[in-house]
Parts: sequence; structure tokens; C-alpha cells
Amino acid sequence: MILSALRSPHDVGPDSIPSGGASLGRWGWLVVALLTAALTALSTYQSLCRYDALRSGWSWDLAYYNQWFWALTQGDGTITVRPLSAYAQEGPSVWKMNYLAPIRLAIVPFYWLFPDPRTLLILQNVVFWWVVPAAYGLVRSESHSEGVALSAAWLVPLTPLLWPLVWNDFRELQLVGPFVLWAIQGVRERSPRLAAVGIAGMLACRQEFALVVATFALLPPQRDESLSVTLRWRRATVLIGLCWVVFGFFGYLKTMVGRGAPDAFIDQFLGPKAPLHETLYTSGEALILGMGGWAVLAGLAPRMAILAVPWIWSLCSGRWALRFLSSTEWHHVRYAMPMAILVLAAGLVGYARLATWLRKRPRGRVWLALVWLGAVALGVVGVRDLTHRMGQIPVTIDRQEAAAIWTWIRQVDPEDAVLAGYEVAAPLSSRRWLYSYVLDPNLPPGFPQLGSQFHWLLVGNDYYLLKPLLDQGFEVVHRGNHLTIARRGTVTLARNPDFFRFRANILPR
Repeated sequence: MILSALRSPHDVGPDSIPSGGASLGRWGWLVVALLTAALTALSTYQSLCRYDALRSGWSWDLAYYNQWFWALTQGDGTITVRPLSAYAQEGPSVWKMNYLAPIRLAIVPFYWLFPDPRTLLILQNVVFWWVVPAAYGLVRSESHSEGVALSAAWLVPLTPLLWPLVWNDFRELQLVGPFVLWAIQGVRERSPRLAAVGIAGMLACRQEFALVVATFALLPPQRDESLSVTLRWRRATVLIGLCWVVFGFFGYLKTMVGRGAPDAFIDQFLGPKAPLHETLYTSGEALILGMGGWAVLAGLAPRMAILAVPWIWSLCSGRWALRFLSSTEWHHVRYAMPMAILVLAAGLVGYARLATWLRKRPRGRVWLALVWLGAVALGVVGVRDLTHRMGQIPVTIDRQEAAAIWTWIRQVDPEDAVLAGYEVAAPLSSRRWLYSYVLDPNLPPGFPQLGSQFHWLLVGNDYYLLKPLLDQGFEVVHRGNHLTIARRGTVTLARNPDFFRFRANILPR
């Protein structure tokens, strides 16, 4: 099967794909579409199961995104879920953000129709796996072979790091994958339309990718061209990228956060770094186990692979390591997205170049099939390793307690204010008032005294102020291994045995 795919009778030369290849091209796109749909369905199911089990990567951040969209489409434009960064705090206005990610505006119509955290999870899974057709198109453009492009598309799901990235809660920067590949293809082909689509998507996914756009000036064109054309493309990518950072992002921070915000943003990257030997070890582990065969194939496209080097270094010099995937900090895998997609892009181009070279040699297709099988083996090893690591993530709330918690979450009125732990924040975030007790900036005004609008507590059993909170008229309706749920006001039975266990009061509102 592999040999027949790589021995496609419609393989063509470097200049064009003839009409004889159009039929196979249509079948190729159909296969890629089916693969993309299958991956989307699988990872969406997995993400929703994780959400239902209250095992989101970081539920407080998902609560922020959901409340942001909810406040914009259903509320008054202000939020109470306000995550912190090293240089700013989100909100309270929805227009005051720590990051510049206009792709949110493209999501608003979908959220307006289906206002729920699960809408964000589903949309992320849909857009994320567009990386498969984008990879197919890039390799098809580079190799001019349908068979090689299809074989590359089948390798994409065996990129180990893609799985924790797609399982992680909704993040704008995790949507960037297909746009990066389209932008690289457009720049390499000198296609203004495709490059514009890709670059616009990258800039919309967060400001970090503007720097990636600027480095596209180093990308060589697919075909020989005049120096004037090369310089025109280089100037365009550098100016677009730098202007978006300096005037777009820094200008936004200066206006919405404060004059010192741009400096504070830069300062967070200038702290102490890990020693050289640790950085090299972490980088090697992330590349071999995290990227599989693409890390090796990227070496065949050095001018593309070099684009990933700054992102590998900044990531692995202390910001993130593969070992995080075994801990509750696994959601920081989002910071690996720039590295992962750039290494994947370089690996795709390297694979296309190797395929083009081998197919012209005796028994070249046999060797290419062996290369493909080797990439499969590396990918399988990496996926198994990452899956094993994530299987060691400590479980805070077991499934039985999660089911009981959901019973009470469904009874929270949209107008009720809630004080909750981070673990259960996301399902409660479609409302005006949601606060947490974990960090002081997340506390409601007047804490520990709660206003009359607060009707629900979902607080960890070990929280030292739990009793003073309960003494403000709250009655316990559930106490599990991890969480205590209490309410003041009317309690409905809802066929919940915990009602009788804790003798909750039924008071008129």
C-alpha cells in the first residue's frame, strides 16, 4: 500500500501537475478530508469527556474565555474571571486583554448561537485539525506528487505533541497550525492570496506569531526569481510582522493597560535561564519524543528549520519541559505550539525534498517507504510516551464526585453569584458573577463577607475559610472527597440523595 501510494502514476515534474493528475488529486483531497473529519471527531469526543469529568487543563482559563464570550454576546461587557500575567490582568472590560488575538471576533457568531464552554472546545478541535489538509497542500506543492503528499498527511496525526495541544483547553495560539503552513506555502510559492490568508490567520491567533511572520524573510522561494522580487517579499514579511508587534500589540497594551506594559511584557523573557546542558537535554527530549520523525526530516530543510531554533531555545531554557505533561501543569504545553508547528513545517518540506530526490534513484521508492515506516515508528514511540506521561497526571476529582458536582452545577441560576475553586470554574462561567478564592485578585469585593447576590459556594474541603463562609447562611448540600457545595436560598431536590444526607434547608427566595 505504501509503495503503491509513493509510486503514483501521476507523479509529475517540478513545474506543474498535469490534467492526468487531477482525478487522483480529487481523490487525494477526499482522503484527506475524511482523515481530518475522523481526527476532529475523535479529539472532540476526548475533549468533551475530559470537560465532563472536570479534568480540564486549567479550568479557570477556560472559564475566562467562556465568560469573555458570554459577557460580549449575552451580558454587559464586563467580566469577573480575570487571569493574571506578568504584566497585566484581564478585564474587567472585555476589551482590556493581556494578548492581541482578533480571531476571537471570528468565533463570536458561533458562540452567539451556542453560548457554552463546549462551543469553544469544539471549535478548537475543528480548526486545529485543518493542519492535516494544510500539510497535504504544502507537501503537494513542494514535491509535485499526490502520493508523497498523501503519505505525509497520514504522518501528521503521529506527531506526538499535537495530541496534548488539541486536548488542552481552548487557547487562541493553539488554532494557528494550519495558518502557519498556508503562510509558508504562500511565501514559498510567491502566492499573495495564500500568503495573505495564512499571515492574517497567524496575526489573529496571538502577537507571538507576528515575530514568526517577520522571520519568513529567510524562507527561500520554490523557484528561481529576480533579486527585486526576493527583496520585495522580504520587506513585506519583515514590515508586516514588526509593525503588528510594535504598533499593534504594544500600542494596544499602552492604550488599554498602561505606558509601562510593553516594557513589562519584554521583561518577563529576560529572567534567569536554565544551564546550557539542561536546555540541550530538554530540547532534545522535546524534539525526539515530542515531534517524532519530523525533527529528523527538518534537518533536510535547514533554512526552514532555523526559524524554529529561537522558539525551541526560549521554550526549553526554563519555560517548559516534557515532564510537565505528567503534572497538573500540563496545560502549559500551549507554549510549545510555535516550536511544534515550525518543526512540523520544516519536516514536511524536508520530507518532500527527500521524496523528490529518492524517487529519481534506483530503488528510491523502496527507501522512501522505509523512511516513511521509520517516521511512523518514531511517532508511535512518542505518542505512547506522551500518553503514558499524561496518564500520571494527578486526579483531583474522581468521576463519581464529578457526576455529583454536575447535578448541583445544573441547578445554579444564571443570576446567582458563585464563589468556586478553579477545578469547577468553567461550567459555572456563563454568568455575570463568578469569583474564586485561590488568588487574592480573584476574590470578590468585601471578602470574606459575601454579598446577598452570592447563593452558591463550591469550595475545597481543605480551604481554611470554609467554615466562616458557611456561617453566612449557607447550607451544605454536598461534601465529596475534594469539594464542598453549599447554598443559601431555595434548594430543589432534582433526585439528588445528597439533599437528604445533609438536610439542606428549603427557604423561599
